[in-house]
Amino acid sequence: LDMAGEDLRRRIFLTESETGKTLCLRPEFTIPVCLDHIASQAGTPRRYSYLGEVFRQRREGGNEFFQAGIEDLGDTDIAAADARSLADAHALLSLVLPGRTLAITLGDQTLFEAVLAALGLPRGWRMRLARAFGSAPMLEAALADLANPPRNSQLSGPVALLVLDGDQEGLAAHIAEGMEQAGLSASGGRSPADIARRLIEKAQLRSVRLSDDAFSALKGFLEIDVALSGATAALEKFAADAGLSLGPALENFSARAKAIEAHGLSSAQIRYDAAFGRPLDYYTGLVFE
Repeated sequence: LDMAGEDLRRRIFLTESETGKTLCLRPEFTIPVCLDHIASQAGTPRRYSYLGEVFRQRREGGNEFFQAGIEDLGDTDIAAADARSLADAHALLSLVLPGRTLAITLGDQTLFEAVLAALGLPRGWRMRLARAFGSAPMLEAALADLANPPRNSQLSGPVALLVLDGDQEGLAAHIAEGMEQAGLSASGGRSPADIARRLIEKAQLRSVRLSDDAFSALKGFLEIDVALSGATAALEKFAADAGLSLGPALENFSARAKAIEAHGLSSAQIRYDAAFGRPLDYYTGLVFE
């Protein structure tokens, strides 16, 4: 729940043990595979495959379905491991869908975050945009705020002054006092310090406005959609035109593209879409479909 967000809570079957421990029917296999890996002290690098029944609420076609997947743990050659995962997925689908032509789309969160860093965006904005990556509506809303920051009109009085001054300690004390007067317990949610930090961070985000050139560069990056065979060249041209250095992120992308070709997958039939991703915190590198 910490990693996937509260949305997952509405989709899993939760219950409690007789000791009050929270339990659920298995919604996916990554966690049990990793728990078994730890319990068996198997070491790395190590690879697993799985196929079994999982349970989620309100899923089209029913609440019980089969999930197949792989886990590839501890390989230090990330480009080779990424390419191997893609090749394995392609081979498995080719087995169960014989004669079907499979289209492959790649995305890379690392490259997106490298562009944000190269544009000089502050950490708070980089985090918000990274969380929105892969969701067109969320990303459009974030970019609209970045182009035309909303006024900070919701805050007033002493809170507004403390936020404006960036006085996190004073703001936390003010919030704690207000919570105490209202009879609210900090143990039930975020602490006053967390609330203060977030309020100040939000105010700082509202004060940032991206230059027209930087905004144009970011939009230009998100519009890149090319065959993988020409993706490295397209990214190099983008970086040169925008005057940005993408460093190791671009080097790793290029190494992965070569590793994919080494598996016999035609890079001309694989597309790289710079805007393709998943709006979940735990996706940090390659995603594919």
